[in-house]
Amino acid sequence: MEITGNGLKKGSHMYFYTFSHNAKNLLYYPIAAGEFFCTSKYCVERERYDSILALYVLEGCIAMENGGVKLEAKKDELLLIDCCKAHKYYAKIKAHTLWIHFDGGSSYELFRALASEKGQKIKCCPEAAEHIQNAINGIRLNKSEYEISKEIYTMLCCIGQANESGGKGKSERIEKAKEFIASNYFRDISISDIASEIYMSVSHFSKYFKENTGFSPYNYLLGVRLDKAKQLLKQSDDSVEIIAYKTGFNSASNFICFFKKETGFCPNKFRKIKY
Repeated sequence: MEITGNGLKKGSHMYFYTFSHNAKNLLYYPIAAGEFFCTSKYCVERERYDSILALYVLEGCIAMENGGVKLEAKKDELLLIDCCKAHKYYAKIKAHTLWIHFDGGSSYELFRALASEKGQKIKCCPEAAEHIQNAINGIRLNKSEYEISKEIYTMLCCIGQANESGGKGKSERIEKAKEFIASNYFRDISISDIASEIYMSVSHFSKYFKENTGFSPYNYLLGVRLDKAKQLLKQSDDSVEIIAYKTGFNSASNFICFFKKETGFCPNKFRKIKY
């Protein structure tokens, strides 16, 4: 429906969508969504509106205040707002926005993880805007709950993958670090070895690697070793001891303990599982 007032210009639209009870329990679902053309008089201030708001700025500038956080988003930046807390957002100058209030699934867990890792302002995330627009179109055209839920979840994944500060050079370094690990996981390599390979300090590399992969370098290395061990258990007749050393674990006992902790199975029991 078209909406005016509160500093909104002609052409602004918003939509509501009522999900089924089962969908609310199982899926991500929108509460309201829309596309606004704002003047500098646009302002929303609430004590609470149970949802997470993703607000993408196509043009102009939108400022927000949320739980003590104050931010401004400009063109091609997205704000994540926890509307369960007191919040305010407003246009600093005329602005064009896409937005969606949503809930369900692991909305709040994802919000907290993204806010902790990326902050509540996400830069350079045009794919997220595309999925917000797709969700708006889905609501407008009364598409299936699953299709709209998929767009919301994919939007959140795009936000999670957004690289707001690294640039191409650092992204290439992360890929080079992964390649180095893939080629040397069976050796006794240290985080210092990996950082040196890509000409970064250990502290800087460790921080940046975790921000971009979700893993510390050491845990990523252990994950690669674990996956290789699973392959060898299924594809070879090597003993557990030989596989432990082939995959970089310094002893069979350490390997068995780690393998069971991560999979719930001893290596020999895992070997017998049929797929």
